[in-house]
Amino acid sequence: MTTPLEITDLRVTGPGGRPVVDGITLHVGSGERVGVVGESGAGKTTLALAGLGIIRPGLHLSAGRVRLCEQDVFALPERTRRRLRREHTAWLGQDPAATLTPTMRVDQQVSELLDPAQRDHDTVRRRLASVGLPTDAEFLRRLPAELSGGQQQRLALARALAPQPRLVVLDEPTSRLDYGTRALVIAELDRLHREQRFALLVISHDLDLVARLANRIVVLRNGRPVETGESRQTLRSPAHPYTRRLVDAYPDPRAHRARTPPAADAAALSVDGLGAGYGHGNVLHDVCLRARPGEALALVGASGSGKSTLARCLVGLHYPTSGHIRVAEQILAPTAGRRSRAQRGWLQLIPQDPYGSLNPRRRIDAAVGRPLRLLHGMPRRQATTRAVELLHRVGLGADLARRRPAQLSGGERQRAAIARALAARPRVLVCDEITSALDPTVAEGILDLLDELRRDDGLAVVFITHDLGLVRRFADTVAVLEDGHIREYDTAEAVLTDPQSPAARALLYAAPSLRAALAADPSATPDPSSTADTAAVPMEASS
Repeated sequence: MTTPLEITDLRVTGPGGRPVVDGITLHVGSGERVGVVGESGAGKTTLALAGLGIIRPGLHLSAGRVRLCEQDVFALPERTRRRLRREHTAWLGQDPAATLTPTMRVDQQVSELLDPAQRDHDTVRRRLASVGLPTDAEFLRRLPAELSGGQQQRLALARALAPQPRLVVLDEPTSRLDYGTRALVIAELDRLHREQRFALLVISHDLDLVARLANRIVVLRNGRPVETGESRQTLRSPAHPYTRRLVDAYPDPRAHRARTPPAADAAALSVDGLGAGYGHGNVLHDVCLRARPGEALALVGASGSGKSTLARCLVGLHYPTSGHIRVAEQILAPTAGRRSRAQRGWLQLIPQDPYGSLNPRRRIDAAVGRPLRLLHGMPRRQATTRAVELLHRVGLGADLARRRPAQLSGGERQRAAIARALAARPRVLVCDEITSALDPTVAEGILDLLDELRRDDGLAVVFITHDLGLVRRFADTVAVLEDGHIREYDTAEAVLTDPQSPAARALLYAAPSLRAALAADPSATPDPSSTADTAAVPMEASS
């Protein structure tokens, strides 16, 4: 058996010689499946990139050897290294948009990486359907910017697997996918692996995914492996306390945590009869919602149900076709540009990808201070001082305030995004899948912070997610969206324990369970119907 990836005694250091990856040895043979797990900042992505011959700016290869497809990759010229990666490996990172050519249509994104003999419409459509994407002519003509985040992720996956690589490296491949599509992607990865026998390296905080996809697991902490072994056995009976902590922090959608919604009568946010669409038609229909001060309202639904479009309407980034939005008893103009400065601050969006929303050239304290200057007229020096105070409140020290986004971990960037939203002095925070790219322990810290803001500042939180484990942990009320309609709207306890609508029941049925994954037969092929109602997977092209 050949070994496409051999990493021996790898050591990668950062500024000041700080070890990011420290003495790791990892071999992944043809047909093997290896999962690497650990908290944000554990060194998972640095390890995976080094395996492909990539050392990120600011880091240094201090020791060790990497053989990629039988070649000493760091001994090769950069041009040869790139050709080796292009011809024999596939990488799918956490930001799918970065792997897609913005000016290239959906069908071209896949066909350009297929063997010339396979570049026909039927093959392209099969590759797209295998990851749960529509295959109609209108969708095939779309550009990446016209797709939702989940659709971009699925397209990037179809593109990565198109050339039938020897080594596939996946970094959080399902973090932005709804349950039904997630199950399809897992089943498709398993099928392709059984057919092609490529080496598979999965980097993820999703322990359920690793248990289902990987046969062997490596647990990293502070750049060093603390536990390795057969994946199900290791997660079922962890030997190291750190592994046990990761397992205990994993959100369980079946462990209900009852919450009592705030008693306040006045609504911080009211949405009445809201409709919105794109050129191909409406994707929101007569949406009505309420959120009281201190309340967490969860918006759940499959990819394409209209959740992100609703979020963009709330903050004035998408023009609604009907209805109105009210904050503090004032009806807001449909777009942010037509709202007053104070009104623009009342509703603040915390996006799914904080890195993409932060200026890479601007220091974090400057990014947080910007709303203070633009919305509230605060002098620059005073705004910087206040920005440091806000960063401290969300758990970031003064040393991090002077850094740029690329120098922060995913969890730190998300906290910076929250601090920037707080600088606008909001009444409502709109959080769009803000924990989807974070490991469970970091996500728990973000939710604790939002709980504190709700309690101390009376902020209402509109929480968009497909993760019912997080809904059980955080939400007071739940609205279930399907095809742009509210199908069910009630307390979290009612929706999650006794759902009344088919849409809500399908979501609950599809919710992944780590317990079920650990109990499953490891020799069995993953079946989407075992973890998801595949009939509920949306095939429409709405965002």
